[in-house]
Amino acid sequence: MSRAKIKTVRVQGSRRAESSKTAKGSLPLTISRPELLPDGTDRDFRRLVHNIFAFMARHDAVRDGHAHHIGLAGIEYTILISIGHLGLDGDVNVKTVADHLRMSGAFITTVTSRLQSLGLVVKTQDHIDRRRITLAITEKGKSLLRRLAPYQREINDVEFGCLTREQFQLLSTIIENLIDCGDKAVALQRYKSTIKEGKVA
Repeated sequence: MSRAKIKTVRVQGSRRAESSKTAKGSLPLTISRPELLPDGTDRDFRRLVHNIFAFMARHDAVRDGHAHHIGLAGIEYTILISIGHLGLDGDVNVKTVADHLRMSGAFITTVTSRLQSLGLVVKTQDHIDRRRITLAITEKGKSLLRRLAPYQREINDVEFGCLTREQFQLLSTIIENLIDCGDKAVALQRYKSTIKEGKVA
């Protein structure tokens, strides 16, 4: 091959490489906080977000598996066991569960009515404030959770077996912080959507 041809091939190869680099770096940053851009890119941030998504998909599968083991849907199981554990600290009502799970009261009311029809939850009207309804697990509901527990412990031990005590405590704090930040992000997103759609005066 002549020197001219070699030079042409090298130039074309160099241009392709530069074009490839440009293509790889052409996506805009998805976050701007300096502390989350360790090397000036958002690759670590994207990895974190996608890993959270991947873990939650697996955790949802585990949750649904727990529920299926006792003949319930995933969200029914979650609300049932939440009522049980919250009840250890005092009276439980729809708002208590809604605040605990960060869900709407209307949704909790719908699911607890379903659990009531299955004989797993009982609703008791307050004798002073008749608008106030107390929720409690029935003996049938407790029996289901007792039957689930050995299977549940085995699966949960594996799912979270990679965490040390210190990591578990740190993760719990981080998740609570992320939920609070997530609430603010959702509120901001909804507000910006109303502006875009011209709903704000």
